[in-house]
Amino acid sequence: LHLYGLGVCLAALGFGYLYLERVLGLEPCPLCVLDRIVLWTLAGVFALARFQHPGKRGRIGYDVGLLLIAAIGLGVAWRHVYLQTLPPGSLAECGAGFWFLAEQAGMEAAVAAALRGTGDCGEVQWTFLGLSIPALTLGVFVLLLALALIDLIRAARSRPGLAPQAPPR
Repeated sequence: LHLYGLGVCLAALGFGYLYLERVLGLEPCPLCVLDRIVLWTLAGVFALARFQHPGKRGRIGYDVGLLLIAAIGLGVAWRHVYLQTLPPGSLAECGAGFWFLAEQAGMEAAVAAALRGTGDCGEVQWTFLGLSIPALTLGVFVLLLALALIDLIRAARSRPGLAPQAPPR
């Protein structure tokens, strides 16, 4: 399941960067940048959990960490979807870019500003099956949360002392 989670993270990141940015020319808003940071973090933890072959306690630790990180991503995506449901003009029309704010005022100020949102965050730039990019991202975080939860339940039910076997080379 950790390998599936890693694949989902990389697919979502690749889709956002390669297709939405490079092909369609869409620029990520501050909340999209936060989503990507969370996805990269999840990808790293999924990779460690998969390739480090931890024992039962380690696996449970990774899964709890994955649940917490995925919950943060779920919250960011939920906030983004909420901002897109607000009437036009109710959000600031523009703001400094996420990385500029992080550089000038620090990461805490950049995250706080991103969560407040801008007109860019409230604008629906692209849809698939009637779902905006943040709504699709919300679905990705739900899937990743479910994978971590399923693996946590499996790890908790497994017999103690048995570490997963490394794949044959």
